[in-house]
Amino acid sequence: MEKRPSCFRKNCRSGVNVSISSSNNYCIEVVLRCLAVEGDGLGSHDLNDGGILGTVMAAGFKGELVRFQPGVTTEICRLDAGYSSEDGSLEGPATYIIRGLCRRCCLPELILRSMQVSVSLVESGNEPESHDELIELVASSETGFLHLFSQQQLQEFLLFEREYAICKMESQEEEPSF
Repeated sequence: MEKRPSCFRKNCRSGVNVSISSSNNYCIEVVLRCLAVEGDGLGSHDLNDGGILGTVMAAGFKGELVRFQPGVTTEICRLDAGYSSEDGSLEGPATYIIRGLCRRCCLPELILRSMQVSVSLVESGNEPESHDELIELVASSETGFLHLFSQQQLQEFLLFEREYAICKMESQEEEPSF
């Protein structure tokens, strides 16, 4: 595969460069660039959401981009993020993108696995003590966790909650009333 033309000119707002890795012919190197805007790397990093690049990369890793092909997997060998000057030279690390990417990819998965454990526990008759707090944590506008979930992850979250509620109701029906 030859290098595709890229859009890394001085005034370009975004660009993608794809090439075969020089160290491994079975890997491709993808370089994404975009002009940072206010709230997306410039100024305060209160959200730590990774900005535009973090959002696009997370959607790609989750397999939720528009032209995603089922069955195609992504193996990440190296991930760097940095600030570039107007001439394209690297100025320093943009760790907020990596943190945002981790938040968007890891936190929803950890929460979904916790929901799965809650369902297993309630099915076995051992209702977890902190399940409601987990739901409140995700729903809270203060944590901002809800916006980290993709549509597919949110659907899975709701299905786990539904299954949990059904199991809990069934166990309450089975309890003898005196």
